[in-house]
Amino acid sequence: MTEEKFHESAYKHVSGEAVYVDDISVSEQLLFGKVVYSTHAHARIKSIHTKEAKALSGVKAVLTAADIPGENQMGPVVRDEPCLAGNEVQFIGQAIALIAAESEEICRKAERLLQIEYEPLPAVLTIDEAIKQNALLGPERKIERGEPATALKEATHVIEGELRTGAQEHWYLETQAALCLPGEDDEMMVYSSTQHPSETQAVVAEVLGIRRSDVTVEVRRLGGGFGGKETQANHIAV
Repeated sequence: MTEEKFHESAYKHVSGEAVYVDDISVSEQLLFGKVVYSTHAHARIKSIHTKEAKALSGVKAVLTAADIPGENQMGPVVRDEPCLAGNEVQFIGQAIALIAAESEEICRKAERLLQIEYEPLPAVLTIDEAIKQNALLGPERKIERGEPATALKEATHVIEGELRTGAQEHWYLETQAALCLPGEDDEMMVYSSTQHPSETQAVVAEVLGIRRSDVTVEVRRLGGGFGGKETQANHIAV
């Protein structure tokens, strides 16, 4: 109790020697990638025309949901998180396509050439609207013990009210990060800032349509996590 001890990683952290995902050296052959996001809160995707984007010099690939070799799904618990939107988008910023090119500038040019035709659909934008339309994420859940209705009825004082609170993302110094390097045959080496490496391994394998044993996930250290990198790290790795 009286002996001063340092954290096992303290020296590397304070000296800057600690290697995080973004510090890993990569080959000069590595391409730049860009995700194309939905501009609609809710819409049906009528068509995606990639011909002009693919024809742009320096573009190596333009991928949509139709190109996913495995399962178009990243939801580890509730299977409602497609890797790329197929027929419908459900929020602004939902991923629709991936572009790989020789530079970031070429990626941006290719995105402008990508033609996505939407059919706008009604969007539920507030909790009140969702309750009114019964557009719930899942069935109602209750934690109940005893006879609460009777207890409230017999209580001397009953306080009623409404509480609203917004979501807050965790504030870790290292943001979501992953580096995936293909190996022999179907092998994939994934360096990920994830709190759940076996889950990341499973999701990557399912989307690529390969065996889990072909995917190796290495987690050297996290620059903070707090639960925010438990499932959300899968999206970046995929």
